[in-house]
Amino acid sequence: MNNLQAGTAQVDITPPLEVGLLTSSVKGLYEPFQSVRLPLKARILVLKSGEDILALVSLDLLALNDTAVGGWHNFKKALSDIIPIEKIIITCTHTHNAPESVALSDLYLDAAYRKWLSRIQDGIKNAILQAAIATKPCSVAMASSKLEGYSMQRRIPTPEGIIMSDSIQPVAPALLNREPVDRRVRSVIFQDATGHVIATLVHAICHPVHEMCMPHISAEFPGEMCLALEANGENGMPIFLNGAAGDINPPTVSEGPAFAQRHGNALAELVQEQGRLFVESSGFRSVHEEIKMPVRNEVKLANDRDALARLNVISIGPLAIVFIPGEPFVETALAIEKESPFKHTIVAAYAENTIGYIPTLQASREGGYEAGPGKWSFLEKGTDALITKEALRLLKELFNQER
Repeated sequence: MNNLQAGTAQVDITPPLEVGLLTSSVKGLYEPFQSVRLPLKARILVLKSGEDILALVSLDLLALNDTAVGGWHNFKKALSDIIPIEKIIITCTHTHNAPESVALSDLYLDAAYRKWLSRIQDGIKNAILQAAIATKPCSVAMASSKLEGYSMQRRIPTPEGIIMSDSIQPVAPALLNREPVDRRVRSVIFQDATGHVIATLVHAICHPVHEMCMPHISAEFPGEMCLALEANGENGMPIFLNGAAGDINPPTVSEGPAFAQRHGNALAELVQEQGRLFVESSGFRSVHEEIKMPVRNEVKLANDRDALARLNVISIGPLAIVFIPGEPFVETALAIEKESPFKHTIVAAYAENTIGYIPTLQASREGGYEAGPGKWSFLEKGTDALITKEALRLLKELFNQER
């Protein structure tokens, strides 16, 4: 045991049905939901180390940006009276069956949306306080294994250009193992002195799109995974961290809830079978950085703050977790991990305010949906290298502090 402490809480953030579903990012369209299949949750992990305190907030949402929340600084400031905003890290699971919360349409101007957003803020604030009160001394372990058959490289080259894998379902077996893809599932487990698990962070890399464009609210396969782990009773509060899934899809898209359930249950079963490695540490460290990203000339952003990247890194002994905004490609995460000075490095995406897709330079040249241009992809070509450089700088800064 050490001076690291952890506590958890969760709150329902399911919207009313009129706070609707994105039906076209290109056309900026949304429609009201028709039902709720799987409620959306905010799951909060609070860490304490000496006088330092940090909150990790995981939301069952597509993403958030400055425009959609009426200003990122004010949005986060309303989340806690006890934790500075740079010590609150927000991540989204990126479920596509949550509200259109990135201002791709005019939904963010609707009164029902604004009322729901205010309720989310109040709920998260109360949950952060509950988690902070519940903190107790803990130790940390981690685990890693692979889940085959549930993720693939979705960008498919054709003579006519790059297409996405969902346009050629069922996907031919020869395409399922195209590189690059990262099928590792890594867990970080926080447990108290009695061995009781406080929280289990699960990191996997895949777009939650099994139910995409279906008119029901759903936390998708990340929510199904959390339900399965909670039912077991031995995993504390589960939190799903999506990785650099900008170019990673499941083999099946928009095929329905049964596929999301199967995916989530497979993840949960794998996590419960993983062997654990104790992580020796004396607490946690963290660092936060903000960078104004270059925007391509052909895209005119109405709000320049939507291009402000907020990066965070947490280190616990030999383990580092990097939180990147937007949708980086799997190659970017692998490059960061390869050059990281830490023995174990996890790269989580969809963190803080989204900055859209972050395609590699090669992908930008090849084109395709992720390369845009549009509200969903507006960064200058080659921005992935800037993200990689800054992430590595922050990792090295924390590593030197640990030493």
